[in-house]
Amino acid sequence: MYVNGQEITNVAVIGLGLTGRSCVRFLLSQGVNVALYDTREHLDLSEISGIAPQSPVCLGKLCADKLSQHQLLLVSPGIAIEQPAIAQAKEAGALIWGDVELFAHFVKIPVIGITGSNGKTTVTTLVTQMANQAGVKALAIGNIGVPVLDGLADDSIELFVLELSSFQLETTHQLNLCAATVLNVSDDHMDRYRDLSDYADAKRRIYTNSLLNVVNRQDQLTYTEQGTCLSFGSDKPSRSTDYGLFNNALYLGENQLIQCDELAMIGQHNQLNALAALALGTQAGLSLDAMLQTLREFSGLEHRCSRVVTHDGICWLNDSKATNVGATLAALDGLADTAGELILIAGGDAKGGDLTPLKKPFEQKLAHLIVIGRDKQLFCDIYPKAHCLDTLEQAVVLAASYAKPGDTVLLSPSCASIDMFANYMARGQAFIDAVEGLDVE
Repeated sequence: MYVNGQEITNVAVIGLGLTGRSCVRFLLSQGVNVALYDTREHLDLSEISGIAPQSPVCLGKLCADKLSQHQLLLVSPGIAIEQPAIAQAKEAGALIWGDVELFAHFVKIPVIGITGSNGKTTVTTLVTQMANQAGVKALAIGNIGVPVLDGLADDSIELFVLELSSFQLETTHQLNLCAATVLNVSDDHMDRYRDLSDYADAKRRIYTNSLLNVVNRQDQLTYTEQGTCLSFGSDKPSRSTDYGLFNNALYLGENQLIQCDELAMIGQHNQLNALAALALGTQAGLSLDAMLQTLREFSGLEHRCSRVVTHDGICWLNDSKATNVGATLAALDGLADTAGELILIAGGDAKGGDLTPLKKPFEQKLAHLIVIGRDKQLFCDIYPKAHCLDTLEQAVVLAASYAKPGDTVLLSPSCASIDMFANYMARGQAFIDAVEGLDVE
């Protein structure tokens, strides 16, 4: 395997989850010798043994001497590259990449890159559907769940829409994009980054080799001075190339594109997502008519401000995918014009994040706050009137006792789910089950 004119024959794959296994499959197809590492001391190796039966496997603490023997370390996103063994291997001359960087050296078709603290999965899915509606065969890959190297196996794909986390961007250096965006930056993953600026810097790496950079006018942390830029925002655009909201409609410059009431998605945060998707899709040459038709049909992602169907006159919204403060703020802002009272269920593992930005919105917008999970006391610290409970089922029952027809009950945790659930999907399904299990008079 040749990259940058250098023959690579000896690679270490660190992390044997979904991403790591895709790396192993790809490297073996290229005739590369692969050694396998995982920081977990106990791991079911049956699947990886079926993929690479001849490759050595090392579990537990990483050894610098072993890692330094490899030309390239392919590090999975969940593993911090600052740890000593990886840093020493880098000093010894090893390349430190992620799977996205390897993908960058082999991809031959256009790629759109999307990151942000919130909304990136929605925008990635939306752009992909816009492309397919326009007759361009597109595939959503990356942080959305399909490993990027697996995407290369399908020669029929004409456009990749790549969702990128800050962790993936840390190990990405030469990714060429036809368009890129940082949708927003809010307090998240502070258990991994020094501060918000450090986190934003990781996000903004997406702009490095992009032909067009799409920034958020209301979020300075998304800005870049690199390359050609245009913006989207919640105000009227001042330039003909910018996108915005005005008179309850989406605009490009002075031109109205579509009324907000025509969008299938709920909330202003999703209107902003739509603007970003339009900007990215236009750069990729997608038909405007096809993109607008997609906006009329795409109702949003599961577990992202999705309505739970009931017959009690209460609007129950499942926003379990809101795993950080910024996501909940976006949901609250998006529901600002909702009639009736708003009841919020929140809580979980705050991942070291600062909850204080929620204090004022809670005071201004909520009739009741119900909190659960490991860090529920942190919510009580900023909002002493919060109701603390032990389970999500209890929270739903209490919310139902407060809510009346016309009110909205929103599950938007602001936290990760790992303290109580396998993932945010399991948390969202538990919410749906609890709501559907309520006794309706």
